[in-house]
Amino acid sequence: MRWLIYILLPLQLLSQETYDNCLDIPPQAYEVSYDTDKEYYWWVSAGDILSTNNNTLIVQWPDSVGVYTVRVSTIRFGCLGDTSYYRVKIEDCDIAQLFFPNSFTPNGDGKNEVYSIRGKLADRIKYMCIYNRWGERVFEADSNKPWDGDNCQTGVYTIRVFLNNQGFVQSITLVR
Repeated sequence: MRWLIYILLPLQLLSQETYDNCLDIPPQAYEVSYDTDKEYYWWVSAGDILSTNNNTLIVQWPDSVGVYTVRVSTIRFGCLGDTSYYRVKIEDCDIAQLFFPNSFTPNGDGKNEVYSIRGKLADRIKYMCIYNRWGERVFEADSNKPWDGDNCQTGVYTIRVFLNNQGFVQSITLVR
């Protein structure tokens, strides 16, 4: 699914928007007021221009960290007119958007019985796998599924998680 967001830019505006590269950034649309007597010239510092139509530009920004610029200049009756700049800042994905508990206690007391990853991006986990200290796989899921530690001994385990082509590895302590 593609989303288009239209932002009306007055030609004297200098502005900025910020994204992070945790999720795919949808194509963005930029639009300035239209005048039939003007020619519009668009320029972007990076990303792919998906389409232009006089006073409208649609850009697919890269997912790499950086500050990128949209510039639109006009020419009216052969003379340089207005120029507007718009900056887009893409920040690095913050691992703090995932919380990996370091232990859990599946001992039947009704508290902290299962291990699950929490945080803003926990529902976007594509794959997770838990290994014992000998590197044997003891649990595997294609999303963020709770692990109850069944048939596993007290000890330290390793969890491996994949989210948006990024891998995370953490230790878990199972205490009975």
